[in-house]
Amino acid sequence: MSTPRRYRVKEIFGPTIQGEGLHAGSPCLFVRLAGCNAWDGRPQTRAASACPYCDTDFLGGEELTLDEILQRLAARRAPASASLGCVLSGGEPLLQADRALLAALGAAFPWVDIESNGTRPCPPRPANVALCCSPKEIAGQPIVVDPDWWKILVPAQERFLERALASGKPVFVQPLCPDEGPQGPAYAAALARCLELCYRHGCRLSLQLHKLIGVP
Repeated sequence: MSTPRRYRVKEIFGPTIQGEGLHAGSPCLFVRLAGCNAWDGRPQTRAASACPYCDTDFLGGEELTLDEILQRLAARRAPASASLGCVLSGGEPLLQADRALLAALGAAFPWVDIESNGTRPCPPRPANVALCCSPKEIAGQPIVVDPDWWKILVPAQERFLERALASGKPVFVQPLCPDEGPQGPAYAAALARCLELCYRHGCRLSLQLHKLIGVP
């Protein structure tokens, strides 16, 4: 008998609110996979990484089988609405996510969002499993996905805006949030720029609702 595959999972949490993108404001559970190819996760290397604005701890984690992941999700979902969605994030979830994981999540939830930097191909997925690309410029690792929508961090990712707009897919623009939260002059300037892009190009505004209301 073959040994079941294990995924390194940083955390499974919720119910919470999806703060970003097409399902912003919708209740959901989160599966955060460990590891990333844009940054090794150590504080001392953050500034020199391809993602110096990263706000996520994805180091470490626990190795779980697919069945164990589903059991933990079911336990968290039990007292909540059956309409809860699921967000698969990281780090970079497509370093680990495979067809089996995406199929299982798609079968268990009415909708699933994958939040990726776009530098890894996405395995085949059910129709209700959507891919968001928040592109990062990583040396030697081009954007290879055709996402369902784009999330462009402003001003850090504006170099990808033309490509995102040309795709014909929804484009969300999101002000870069400082470590201390959505406040301060740099945040205000980024928000003003996002509004300008919305008015000029028809982008959609993403505001990280979870940070604004203070939930994980």
